[in-house]
Amino acid sequence: MEHQHHHEHHEAGGAGVARLEFIVREVSPTEALVRYDCPCGCKPSTEYVRDSAESDHEHCCCGNVHFVGPNARADLDQYLAERRATGEDDDVGGYDIHEETLAAPWGGQIPVVYGLPHRPRKH
Repeated sequence: MEHQHHHEHHEAGGAGVARLEFIVREVSPTEALVRYDCPCGCKPSTEYVRDSAESDHEHCCCGNVHFVGPNARADLDQYLAERRATGEDDDVGGYDIHEETLAAPWGGQIPVVYGLPHRPRKH
């Protein structure tokens, strides 16, 4: 019985998720809501204003984080660097970073960058 192994941390909170499936919804002719259904049960969302230089972000309880906007990659990198410097994400063991573009409701593309933690937190 000593050799039984429990790997619950691999099953909780989105572990093993290779990528997130984003949903884009028009809020107004110039604003979109970008969200996903997280494997942990949350529904993190950000807003993006058409042609905005600003990035918006959401950090889920399990550790998944996503930024939306033209500076999403730089903003995510800075955000994670600040958290690393203060030890806030020591428990997740780093992030795998993914970049993609989503179709905007008004035409064109919306840049999205997200990080998936190596060891997701339990919900």
